[in-house]
Amino acid sequence: MLTNKDNRMQITADQCRAARSLLNWTQDQLATNASVSRATIVDFESNTRQPMKNNLRSIADCMFAAGIEFIPEDGNSGVGVRFRERKLEYTSNVRIDRFNRAATMRMRYAGEDFLCVIDLDAVDDHHRANFATDEEFGKAISDILHMVLTAAERFAPTDIRDGKLIITYDMLQSS
Repeated sequence: MLTNKDNRMQITADQCRAARSLLNWTQDQLATNASVSRATIVDFESNTRQPMKNNLRSIADCMFAAGIEFIPEDGNSGVGVRFRERKLEYTSNVRIDRFNRAATMRMRYAGEDFLCVIDLDAVDDHHRANFATDEEFGKAISDILHMVLTAAERFAPTDIRDGKLIITYDMLQSS
């Protein structure tokens, strides 16, 4: 099992195959949901090649957003995979407000309604681009929705203020 410098668990090839099986996803579906190539999935699952860090994070994040929990090695117990309790509910409607440089989505965490506010500068920074239209921002957010949902679920318990959770670039990168 690999860990990154933040000591967050990174998934193994065995865990990837097991999680994909729990979700009943093909390699193509995982590649699409994680925004990586199918070859990345095939090579990783066959232990041919370790994906780049950002691709591995994207694979793990999209499975987390789909309801998977990766279990780290613990003493005599090996790594594992299971469905996790899902506390986050959301609507897929995203409202873009370029004037205020924010996109918003209605969400609920553990029964508490809140507005998820996605910093559009964070979206630009993540994609290393400068989007100009609502359509471009909508597509860019759709491409990283699994990261937004992962960040929202991780930070909602502690960072909702006045009914809002503001998703920053750092939150997206830590998800």
